[in-house]
This record gives sequence, C-alpha cells and structure tokens, in this order.
Amino acid sequence: MVYIEDSISDKSGTRTGAPFKGLTRIWSYDSQSRKKLDELNSMLVESETKIDDAAARTEVSPLEGQQRWEREAEFNVIERLEKIGLVAPIGEVDKVLNTVANNLIATNQLDIEAQCRLMLTTPLESFTIGNTVVISRGLVDTLPDEASLALVVAMELAHIALAHRTKTEYAFNDRTMVEDEAVLDRFRFSRTPDEVAAAMKKASSILANSPYKDKLAGAGLFLKALQGKSPALPRLIQSTLGNELSSYLRTPEFIELLEKAPPIEDAKLEQIAALPLGSRVRLEPWSNESFLMRTRAVNLLSAREKMPFEVAPVNLRLTRATKAESK
Repeated sequence: MVYIEDSISDKSGTRTGAPFKGLTRIWSYDSQSRKKLDELNSMLVESETKIDDAAARTEVSPLEGQQRWEREAEFNVIERLEKIGLVAPIGEVDKVLNTVANNLIATNQLDIEAQCRLMLTTPLESFTIGNTVVISRGLVDTLPDEASLALVVAMELAHIALAHRTKTEYAFNDRTMVEDEAVLDRFRFSRTPDEVAAAMKKASSILANSPYKDKLAGAGLFLKALQGKSPALPRLIQSTLGNELSSYLRTPEFIELLEKAPPIEDAKLEQIAALPLGSRVRLEPWSNESFLMRTRAVNLLSAREKMPFEVAPVNLRLTRATKAESK
C-alpha cells in the first residue's frame, strides 16, 4: 500500500485549500486462482469402466435449460473476476455477508438460493449476476452497522427474487476470455431504472419483515452522509461494474429512509453515520484472502476523527511467514 497526504498553502504557510489524502492498494501477487488451468488446457481422463446412461435419460425442459444456462453465465463471470483478482476467494467476509442474506431470506420465506461475494475494489457499488450478490470492499468498509449492510443486501436479493435477467451471453466461455485490461470495459452488470425501482419496492418489503426493520436509522444516516459527500467524492461513488448507490437515492423508498433518519450532527461524537475506508476488511495481498479487522475500541476525541468515507494513514503489521503459508 502507498499512502500520500498533502495540503495547499501560500508562501506564508497558510493553508489555502482542502487537505488531500490518497491510498493506493496493490494485491494479487500470488493468487491461487491465477494458477488454475484454463478449460482448453486441462486434461480429462476417462474411466475404462462402461458407463450406463440409462439413468441419465431424463429430458431437460426448456425452463430448466434456461436456468442452467444462466447459472453457467454466473459461474463463468465469477470465475473470471476471481482469476483477475477483482473478487476475493470465498473467505471470512463472505460468511458475514451470507449470514445477513440468509436472515433476510429465511424471515421472508423467499424461494431463492443466493450467495454473497466480496469485490476487492474501493468504489461503493453492488450488483448481482445470477444468484450471486457482489458487494465492493469499499462499501463493506464504510457501512456503519449490520442493518445498513442488510439494506444493501436486500436491494440485490430483490433483483434475484424478481428474476431480473442475467446476461446469458457470458455462458459462452469465449465471452469471458478477454485480456485482463479489457475486463472492466467489457463487463457491466448495472440495472435499468425500471429494475431499480421494482427492486427497491421489493427490498422495502423484505426489510419490513426482517430482524432489521427497527434498526434502519443507521442506514438512513449513512444515506444522508453519502448524499452530502457525493459532490466531493465523485470517483468513490462511481461504479466499476455494477450499480451506483446514487441511482437508488432517487427512489421513493430511499427518500423515505432519508426523511425518517435523524439529522446528522457532526459535533455529536457518539453518532457515526459512515466509517472510514479500511475499517472492516483486511486483505492478504499475496493470496487475495479477506478477513475481518480485529481492532481495539478507541474513544473519539473530536468530530474530525470520525473521517466518514476518508482514507487513513497506513499502519503495517509485519508477521513471519509460517511453513504452511510459504508453500
């Protein structure tokens, strides 16, 4: 990681502009997903034993064929994104996201299967591909509480529950066989305004029947903070592959959440509307494995230490590699 900080001052040393802070993250040094054999290079060894196809003669209906085709597109995209280092291997953070998703599915008796995956980029975005919900690292970092995370997960589960179309052209393997540099230009999973509007209505219903229904004040505060900071942070809210949260801010359901949320009081130290970047997710840059941050509680001394959506100086914790890790 590379951290930079600067400010604009005149000749007398008086600050004349806002301070500038930046953080550059580099990862995927030795990711195991990069070492996987491509389909065209892998070998298939067939058994000499005769295979009885009698039990496999059940015909596939058109609907089942379509569902299989969509799952193939989902698998191809997630595998490609993991191989390039944009999606982390299944790990600790995914388990937390899946717990929230399962809470929402169970309490609403949704007849869907869904899994959550962590995207390792910073812009605040989320999207679905098939039955997979993908949430960016930056968004997970800055959400203040579990109810706020439930809001984001509910938005994406709603797209799955409403059977919004998956781009099935990715079911053809050659559609994902592009140069790494071209992935960000080729892959797009954002939803149409009509799909966003329908998903928000469904998400509102999902949250109303969930364990988080009485804890959404924090989510409203987060949306207010995001709305207030958006003009100064255009790159942070600009999506890479999925949906910008700003597209949801214009929906009636988000507007209602904003109206119900308490006012933002910057001077109130116990009110945390949004967290700094890097608050929750720790990444092992060699293997792309993600972990939850385990930090001790620190009391705030002033309002400026809240740092919503900001980067903070890098503090590296060096450890010795074990024999298992060095293999």
